[in-house]
Amino acid sequence: MRNNEFFGKFGFSWMINEHHSIGAYYMNGAALQKPNSDYSSTSYADGELDEEVSAVKRGRKHTVPKHHANIYYNGEVGKLGIDFNLDYMWRKKRETSDQEETNGNQQQKMVASTSIGHSRMFAEKLVLSYPLWKGQIEVGNEYIASQMLNDFHINMATIGNSNTKSDEKNMAGFFSIGQQLGKIAVEAGLRYEHVTFKYTENGQLKEDQSKTYNNVFPSLSISTEIGKTQWALSYTSKTQRPSYEDLDGTVTYVNRLLLGSGNPYLSPVKIHSVELMGAWKQFFAKVSYDYKKDAIINISKPYGENGEMKYLTLENAPKIQELQAFVGAQFQVGIWQPKVNAGIIKQWFSGEYLGEHKSFGNPLGIVQFQNAIHLPGDIWMNIDMEWNSRGNKENMQLSSSSSLNAKLYKAFCKIVSRLHWKVTTSSTRAIVTYYSTIRMSRFGKATPAIAVPCS
Repeated sequence: MRNNEFFGKFGFSWMINEHHSIGAYYMNGAALQKPNSDYSSTSYADGELDEEVSAVKRGRKHTVPKHHANIYYNGEVGKLGIDFNLDYMWRKKRETSDQEETNGNQQQKMVASTSIGHSRMFAEKLVLSYPLWKGQIEVGNEYIASQMLNDFHINMATIGNSNTKSDEKNMAGFFSIGQQLGKIAVEAGLRYEHVTFKYTENGQLKEDQSKTYNNVFPSLSISTEIGKTQWALSYTSKTQRPSYEDLDGTVTYVNRLLLGSGNPYLSPVKIHSVELMGAWKQFFAKVSYDYKKDAIINISKPYGENGEMKYLTLENAPKIQELQAFVGAQFQVGIWQPKVNAGIIKQWFSGEYLGEHKSFGNPLGIVQFQNAIHLPGDIWMNIDMEWNSRGNKENMQLSSSSSLNAKLYKAFCKIVSRLHWKVTTSSTRAIVTYYSTIRMSRFGKATPAIAVPCS
């Protein structure tokens, strides 16, 4: 896939005095992607070869403009600390796809689709802090209003055109108190969220897909020093709402036997996390446990009257439990700064496959080796490597994979502005197998890519 992205940014930061500072910036840009692919598919019926199809797909994704503006104030009035931020984003994306399929009898079929999307977001956040006993207290609020519109057209009557709109408003209030009791630091917090979501399809409000949520999220963290080691134990609770793409019910064409879509009926994922971290000199260790209620997974269903076509979508699973354990270290040898991380991710989850329950509990192993080299002329070179073992994630079977990323970085005019020149090359190979009412495997290989962003 070819990817070109350009953006510009300007702004100011003014420190009025030691107690007050304000600033703002505006950023705009354009992105052009050309996802091209050639593939073949083979279908079987009752163990016998049914059909072979080859396809050539040419796509184009153009995002312009990409407006983003921010205004902030940070200061103190007496002992009261104030941190205020306003953000606004607006962008338009046009995506086209032309796919030509040829079967074993040399019969050809052309599928053409166009999608035009508009998205915008307004966000505000205010945090007030005040000293209290041996620490401080914080109170604040957040407000986020976002909207996405999508107009989709395709030359297939069995799928049809669609026009969807998603509106979400999120109002939140939060409170936290932190205290330093000798060598022990304690912080406790509480957050309340009120969220309204409205989904409109072809001009009609979908009442059964529009929802309102009210949630309370507590948090607690304790940190201390024992000898020459540092330790931290924390508990957090939060929700992870589906993206607009996940909630979009527009049906898209993948190939002759496969369609794809989001799911407007998805519920947010409720996540409870416990984490223990320890550090000694340049070494660290971390163990965490996540409980995900209503986790979102990929599934497939029969589509149409005869069920020959399959329909890939998303749904909420009752729960997924996950345990992570990592160790790592970082060093500095002259101009070389290496970092090494190794860990394992184990989940507890089972799902339905061909009418039976299947366990997806094979752990994933991860090894990361990051290298930063400070070259003459204040040039940085990064060479990062990663290896992942075979294992399960959600209802997927991942094959072992590896990746290599190299990057050069140079900063100019540190005081006034920065010009980033970055060349990145990466390579990775992986096979992903999804298990649901059908089994589907996908082989992926990322080709080297070059990106040159300037700001």
